[in-house]
Amino acid sequence: MSVGRGAIDVLGVSSLSFRAEQSKGTKYKINYKHYLHANMVKDRRYRLCILLIFLPGLLFIFGMKTNFMNKRSVTQEHEKSNPFPEQTTIAKHLNSTTRHPLAPPYPYPYRFLINSQDKCLNRKPFLVILVISDCHDVAARNAIRQTWGNESNYINIDVVKVFLVGMSSIASGRIQTMLEEESETFGDIIQQDFLDKYYNLTIKSLMGFQWVTQFCPSARYVLKTDSDTFINVEYLVHQILFPEKPVRTNYFSGNIVANTGPLRGKAYKWYIPVEVYPNDTYPPYCSGPTYVFSVDMAKKIYDIAQIIKVIPMEDSFMGICLYHMNIPPTKPPKNVFVGGRIAYDHCKFQKLITVHHYQKEELINVWQDFWGNKTYKC
Repeated sequence: MSVGRGAIDVLGVSSLSFRAEQSKGTKYKINYKHYLHANMVKDRRYRLCILLIFLPGLLFIFGMKTNFMNKRSVTQEHEKSNPFPEQTTIAKHLNSTTRHPLAPPYPYPYRFLINSQDKCLNRKPFLVILVISDCHDVAARNAIRQTWGNESNYINIDVVKVFLVGMSSIASGRIQTMLEEESETFGDIIQQDFLDKYYNLTIKSLMGFQWVTQFCPSARYVLKTDSDTFINVEYLVHQILFPEKPVRTNYFSGNIVANTGPLRGKAYKWYIPVEVYPNDTYPPYCSGPTYVFSVDMAKKIYDIAQIIKVIPMEDSFMGICLYHMNIPPTKPPKNVFVGGRIAYDHCKFQKLITVHHYQKEELINVWQDFWGNKTYKC
């Protein structure tokens, strides 16, 4: 059977790849040695082209697989060493890269706009008081400066007090000017560039933890409180913390709340959707109006907050941090952290640390009796 030129081209062999002898009336005779050599060369070139085309993709897939295996190995090692597997689940969820609108934007490189950074310079405060304050509420701050927040009250103990504020979303220029003038006068304002609103309370508290860590690490203890509280600083110092004793570590105490969970109803002020916090219960935490902790906890909680996303319920988030670090809150003496309001009674107030819902004029009036008769024996 004769082999035509077209048939040879279909085989993919150029006329230059073989030798054919043609004579009149004769068939094409193919030199198969040259044919096979040419075909092998072309095949090698074809494979090389294919390799060059697919090599980047193969390297990418291999790199992704290696990265996945490394992460899986690290996760498995963490889970083996973690005595709280439920908290690992919480951390994995909070580490999600998608932020719900109700989840505060954190971590983020917020800048200090006002910073009393020399407040602890050449000092070793026994107690730093971080007061959560609305940026516009100068009246509440002045009431505290005149009462339990007056640092000069405490002669035998070094106490530092600062107010934590954010940025105003209303009349921001006027409020900012007021804050800067207030800071120049009193030197006790700490502010970063986040909006001052309820759902950023966790960010505000973490700002205070950051400030203590960076600018007042020589302190021994820290008290975080709201601006509408009565604080008996002397009772806290001398009956709970004890200056004559070595400073504690891993200490975090307050009115402990346990066996509670997030409120899912959108009408609630404390509404937390499943997307922000998936668990049905919170770890034990200290109620938000007032809690106290050893200075080492400021850095530990601030550091862990850079790893997991925060939730807007500030006190519950502190409980999550404690649970993640396997540090349970320390149970305080009974009835010294009063989370609600009780009527003022001089003798009762002498034997407690805090009462909620006292502020401004009422706080000043109560303090005048309390401090003016502090030597009165009940």
